[in-house]
Amino acid sequence: MKFTFSSGQKPLDGYTIKRGIGKGGFGEVYFALSDGGKEVALKMLRGDHAEIELRGIRQCLNLKHPNLVSLYDVKVDDHGTPWVVMEYVAGDTLNAVLNRHPRGLPLELVQQWFPSLCRAVNYLHEHGIVHRDLKPANIFIEQGILKIGDYGLSKSISSSHRNAQTSSVGTVHYMAPEISSGNYNKSVDIYALGVLLYEMLTGSPPFDGESAQEVMMKHLMALPDLTRVPPAFQGVLAKTLAKDPKERHASAAELVTEVESLFADIGMGPQPVWNKSMPVLTAQPAGSGTKPSPAPAAAHVPFAQPVPRLRRPEGVASTIPVATQATPPVVGPMPLRLRLSEAATSLLLSAILAAMASVLLAALNLSDDLNALGTMFFLTLGVCWSVLLPAPFWTAKEGDDWGRRLILMTLGGMVGFLAFWLDGWAPQLHSQAASEARSTVGHWLNNPFAVAAGFIRYFGLGLGLPRWGRLAQRNRKAWFSFGPVVTTTIWAFALLIVWPWHDRPYGVAALILGSMIVQWVSPWTPPPPTPPRRLRLRQVPQTAKFIGRYAG
Repeated sequence: MKFTFSSGQKPLDGYTIKRGIGKGGFGEVYFALSDGGKEVALKMLRGDHAEIELRGIRQCLNLKHPNLVSLYDVKVDDHGTPWVVMEYVAGDTLNAVLNRHPRGLPLELVQQWFPSLCRAVNYLHEHGIVHRDLKPANIFIEQGILKIGDYGLSKSISSSHRNAQTSSVGTVHYMAPEISSGNYNKSVDIYALGVLLYEMLTGSPPFDGESAQEVMMKHLMALPDLTRVPPAFQGVLAKTLAKDPKERHASAAELVTEVESLFADIGMGPQPVWNKSMPVLTAQPAGSGTKPSPAPAAAHVPFAQPVPRLRRPEGVASTIPVATQATPPVVGPMPLRLRLSEAATSLLLSAILAAMASVLLAALNLSDDLNALGTMFFLTLGVCWSVLLPAPFWTAKEGDDWGRRLILMTLGGMVGFLAFWLDGWAPQLHSQAASEARSTVGHWLNNPFAVAAGFIRYFGLGLGLPRWGRLAQRNRKAWFSFGPVVTTTIWAFALLIVWPWHDRPYGVAALILGSMIVQWVSPWTPPPPTPPRRLRLRQVPQTAKFIGRYAG
């Protein structure tokens, strides 16, 4: 990595460059010494957005918090280039620590670092500042103390929601969904805290992809896989990572209170601190008032101590599996806007599949009757849309209650009236050939009211009696199952007793195709994997041990 300045140069009066630390879109960062010998970090600002970052830094210049990288001053060199003088943090970034723990940090470290992170963010929010770029690369760990850096993207909460910053800020893996609309209040930091907690617990962020656009779409549309995190944290993460900002925690202080209560509930002791005499994590007694003492700079601080393996006591048999109840995944509610977007996609796909199925049936039947082809398409599409249109609003509870069945029965009656109209009973479609055909059938079928009632009864009962509501549920057991198709087929043939035209059973094909297409196009979330069976040790009676010793 090539830097503008090398060791020994003094581009800024009073400071000597020792080495380059990093480069980014906003400039370069150097480790330097002041003329008095103080170690500092110098950040040279340049580029089109230098003034934006400088404005954010000036807002944070007088903030003081133990978990924030201190900003000392802003200076300008002889060439008019602005420099930020800030605290030099010698430790690793949280990103480097996470790279050493691909399966997540030990809970002791999460317990120590995440509350500190939340308190620092809450301090920024209390002073009217949104960080907007919380990510592991901007979080530093020095002798066990967490510090948030990179204030360049910080922004006043009271400032306008849209300006030149909106197109180039943040890191996509930690961006809240509302950033796509230019909304930058403190809720975006709450969401980023949820992503960081998820990554601390699992070793990776909740959403990943081949491109930034793919990751951002997952933030907008997909739900995080909370089965990867410990069950105790699934509820708090579902709330923190909610798509709707109004459903998240109101503040970082509320979030840290809930997380600390979770650690207390799972039986973890007080927050660990650094013991000066032994560079390992130890627990601070409650109420002791003792402040953490930093470990020696040269000491190696292990992140987790090995747990000794316990020997099985004598007289204890092999472990016996004891089944435990599976913990269902906890997911946050999806906003109505996203549900409607999914529904629109499902409606379009159902139209395409209905057209393909109608053409395929016509080809198999070796028929070139366009009227029959159109009738099959519109009836199949009507059945599908009758189920897919109300499905986005059926999220309060599972199952097929009678209220939902009544709605489906009403929509089915409308499909029946469509079938009545497509059959040629409307004046503009009532051809002479159709009239001659009906005249030979009898008086009942020449009565339009009786025919309409037959169509309406068929589709009304065909959609109201089977459990259509379950076919479009997101949490159904499988993406596609033949069981509902078989059930619908049985009902479709049984209800032919009310179908007016037995020689043209379009309704049977429409119901059967609809039961398949609805499953194919409806969103589906796979069920969580079955958790491993918990093993428990049980004492073997002495008599059984004696028999086992001499058996065989």
